[in-house]
Formats: sequence, C-alpha cells, structure tokens
Amino acid sequence: MQIEADQSFCPVCGAARLVFSSVIHHMLCAYVGPQFDFAETPAGLTCPKCRRELRVSDAEIVGTSARCANCHAEMMVSPPAA
Repeated sequence: MQIEADQSFCPVCGAARLVFSSVIHHMLCAYVGPQFDFAETPAGLTCPKCRRELRVSDAEIVGTSARCANCHAEMMVSPPAA
C-alpha cells in the first residue's frame, strides 16, 4: 500500500496515528526494510536478515515508510511532489 507524503491518517483504519520511518537497504545482504525492522544496539543498528552491524558504507536510506500505531498496517510513502 502506498500513501502520499503529506497524509496523516491510516487508509486501513482511519486513525491519525502514523509513525514514519526511513527505509534502509543493507547492501551486504540485500535486505530492504523500514528502520524499525533493524535491531538497535549500543553500537548502532543490526540487520534482521544477516545479523550484521550496519556501517555507513554498507547501508543506504532509499525511502520512507509508515506504520499505523493503531492497526499496525504498513505502507510506503510517496516522495513529496516537486
């Protein structure tokens, strides 16, 4: 499911409880997912697929996602129109 960047309500349940997160591409194992999928450790983030610590050189932010805090639906966020 995809929503616009300025949308503030969940298209599934209608709640105004969207939590936005960066989408990260871990280049070493090709995992792509929202930042909340990655485990936070004192040293940084750990990939949920390969369990390696992310380094700046092997991870890239490729977009934005949103999750509804009410119904937990996940969606991609379209970039803002120029």
